[in-house]
Amino acid sequence: MILKLSPWQSRVWDDTTRYKVINCGRRAGKSFLVAPKMVEYASQNPKSIVWYVAPNYKQAKAIMWSMLREVVPLHSISKKNETELTIVLTNGSQIMLKGAEDPDTLRGVRIDLCIFDECAFINKWDDVWKVIRPTLVDSKADVWFISTPNGFNHFKDLAERVEDGWKYYHFTSYDNPYIDDAELDAARAEMDDDSFQQEFMGEFRKMAGLIYKSFNRDIHMVDVPRLDSNYTYYRALDFGFGHNAALGYFAVNSDQTAIYMYDGLYRNALDTDQLADSVKLKDAGKHITGAWADSAQPQIIEDLSLKGVRFEPVEKGPDSVIKGITNVAGLLKVRPDTGKPTIMFAKHLDWVANEFEQYRWVQNKNENSAQREMPLKRDDDAMDMIRYFAMSYRPKKERPKPKRPQRMRLHV
Repeated sequence: MILKLSPWQSRVWDDTTRYKVINCGRRAGKSFLVAPKMVEYASQNPKSIVWYVAPNYKQAKAIMWSMLREVVPLHSISKKNETELTIVLTNGSQIMLKGAEDPDTLRGVRIDLCIFDECAFINKWDDVWKVIRPTLVDSKADVWFISTPNGFNHFKDLAERVEDGWKYYHFTSYDNPYIDDAELDAARAEMDDDSFQQEFMGEFRKMAGLIYKSFNRDIHMVDVPRLDSNYTYYRALDFGFGHNAALGYFAVNSDQTAIYMYDGLYRNALDTDQLADSVKLKDAGKHITGAWADSAQPQIIEDLSLKGVRFEPVEKGPDSVIKGITNVAGLLKVRPDTGKPTIMFAKHLDWVANEFEQYRWVQNKNENSAQREMPLKRDDDAMDMIRYFAMSYRPKKERPKPKRPQRMRLHV
């Protein structure tokens, strides 16, 4: 295999460190490094298993499948399956492309080389890594974590690991000799600084125009206490057509000073039957006091009701999105009486934190400032679901104590 690698690609290619964290700006050339590396490894190590893991199946296919077919020599292919995104070589090695949207599908196979692409954008990262890590033990597999940053999430944590067997690389889009610097300079002039620094320079930034600036993983992502009958339980749902459905379960303590989102579901391509089955499973015998879903889909709400799963349509009106965002922002504030925010989220719900850290206002390109009018419609399924809860949940008001009847005094 004859390769023409850029200087930064050559450094990574030759490095034998087991765990490599590779932070790249957009269009830095990471895909042109990954595809031939997988093929070389599979070719030189008969009966090996090489995995490429993207945030979801569609991305795995769009980013890597066509490139992989171009790189693998035809005479080396024993068979290929485009549905399962698998190529088997004549030496028995397998190159498999995977989506990480359902961590349980990643169980059980021994892996010899694993490459996480767009790692910062993999939701449920903790669940994904817990499933993948045991598959690396037998072979002491090499692992690459490659991505452009995505706020301050798990990829930043990986980049900051300092221990034996780990190596961190940071390359910008300017490190790709095949991209005209003038084109990058033009993009810099058109974009706000935070966006450009993150997307092209590979810097970890809290993005301009963030809607929930007060959100902090250290404060809002918590170990949920034991939940019992003293809590009141609710659920909310965003259908997420064409992308992820987001289902959230909330528990409110007896004095209504703490709301815990203790469980949820974040999954693509669920039909009504699958969604109903998932809700029934997660209800798990708890009495759900209130349940709300997007009122834009009354037929699906009706279909779920016929299957025994009740949701009320969220009440919407003028400025309901902004009002809902205001409600959520209020719940995120730290309370003076408890020293904690009113609403908190279970640590395993990484997809919730990821959306909080990327949920932004539509950017005004002319003024290079954030418009406070409408959120950007991207990666917002969890945000919509939490907003539905915040718009619909009403704290129980204490019943006024009955007034004691006044004694009548008789004046004699």
